[in-house]
Amino acid sequence: MTGCHSGVTVKIREVANKDLLITHCVLHRESLSAKNLPPKLNNVMNSAVKIINVIRGRALHSRLFEALCDSIGSQHKHLLFHAEGSWLSRERVLARLFELREEAKQFLTKNPHPP
Repeated sequence: MTGCHSGVTVKIREVANKDLLITHCVLHRESLSAKNLPPKLNNVMNSAVKIINVIRGRALHSRLFEALCDSIGSQHKHLLFHAEGSWLSRERVLARLFELREEAKQFLTKNPHPP
């Protein structure tokens, strides 16, 4: 869509102005830059996504985690799924997992799960 030889940007330049500056969407640029995270940060994100997928991946695990959070009196009862297309999603996912880190630790030690 934003190609340099065909697409909407070429059509806009043909009609409007040859010197028109076209930039990519800010959210897409952030998402593209986030794909090249340093290895340490990428390992943290991958580990967080694996933990969330174990807890939220099955309905039974999700209900058990909600009951655990309810019995402890946690502010939140659900972990958030990660959306690959949005950098803001990564921030929210990691923040929620950090807030529920003790609950997630208790859940993972009490409930065995396949690797």
